[in-house]
Amino acid sequence: MTTILKDPLLHFLLLGGLLFALYGFLNRNEEQSGDYQIIIEASDVDRLAKSYQQNWNYPPDSVTLQSLIEAEIKAEIFYREALRMNLDRNDEIIRRRLKQKYEFLVKDLTTPQRASDDLLLQFYEAHPNNYQSPKKISFHQFYFNPDLREKPLENAQNALKVLLNQSFEGGGKAQIGDKSHLQSYFAAKDADDVRQILGQEFTQTLFTAKEVGWMEPIQSGYGIHLVYIAAIETTDLQPFEMVKSQVLEDWKMAEQFKYQEDLFQNLRKKYQVTYNLVK
Repeated sequence: MTTILKDPLLHFLLLGGLLFALYGFLNRNEEQSGDYQIIIEASDVDRLAKSYQQNWNYPPDSVTLQSLIEAEIKAEIFYREALRMNLDRNDEIIRRRLKQKYEFLVKDLTTPQRASDDLLLQFYEAHPNNYQSPKKISFHQFYFNPDLREKPLENAQNALKVLLNQSFEGGGKAQIGDKSHLQSYFAAKDADDVRQILGQEFTQTLFTAKEVGWMEPIQSGYGIHLVYIAAIETTDLQPFEMVKSQVLEDWKMAEQFKYQEDLFQNLRKKYQVTYNLVK
């Protein structure tokens, strides 16, 4: 008996029981009878059935549906008990999720005025960078395989020194670099096209080119490349009528963002914020 009384597990269980009893005593007046009433509406059952069918491509049978309802009841009971214990307090995940739900609600409540063509044209002219045709580059690439070479970057740099002293149309290019599955010539490719084939790092470097000619060796996920820029098609502002639908969507998003910012500033005035900065 003495051994049992000294058992740490028993102490833990007793302490836990006392904490729950104390919590219930302190909060007994705050709980209403409605807090312990759970009503499963027909709309709830319909929602559960539709969600099941969406996931499994066939409707639930009566046994499965009853299991779904019991699971819903269990989730609701645990949810309410968690709220009673204030487990939602100071939880960053819950805080972030509620913030997102509030933003979605505000977005749904936002109904921008109908946009006239004149209004959209003004928006289009105020944001020309959003509606430019993508820059396109035509280029040759010569691959230096790091699996076949000890110093592929140095080899590419040495080859470039030779190539700079001759015209690109001159012979000998067939002997540059190593064979690979990559094509050697790319015609009029924009950044998205190149990124899908040669990766982000290669693309970012390639599109810094301002004129035709050889570039310094460029690295990709495959290895090292020597690149000769054959042509550059600069960006141009696309005609309004061609991008009108995109302008409308951008305008709607801008209006919703403005509405949310105005709402935040108005709500901000209701709160007194104190900063306690650690020195």
